Amino acid sequence: MQYTRSNSRLTVQLESDFNLNAVREIKTLWDGREELHIDLQQARFVNTEAVIFIHKLLQGRTRVRLKNPPKIFFEVLHILGLHEIWDLENIIQR
Repeated sequence: MQYTRSNSRLTVQLESDFNLNAVREIKTLWDGREELHIDLQQARFVNTEAVIFIHKLLQGRTRVRLKNPPKIFFEVLHILGLHEIWDLENIIQR
């Protein structure tokens, strides 16, 4: 995982799927910053652990930006009904 940190932002570029292992790595780097940017270009899938992690951050007012999420990410959000709750236009970067 490649990353950069500033006082308010953590930017992460995943080298594989967005799963429990990735969530654990991000949590060790997080340290309560205001923004989290994740590049998912290399991710084939995003599992529920990752969705739960993002959901909790969004509920805590953290600004989350996801770049290049895989198609399955949107399918998971629809199944869980989160596509109606999350502000995807501000979260997703293409």
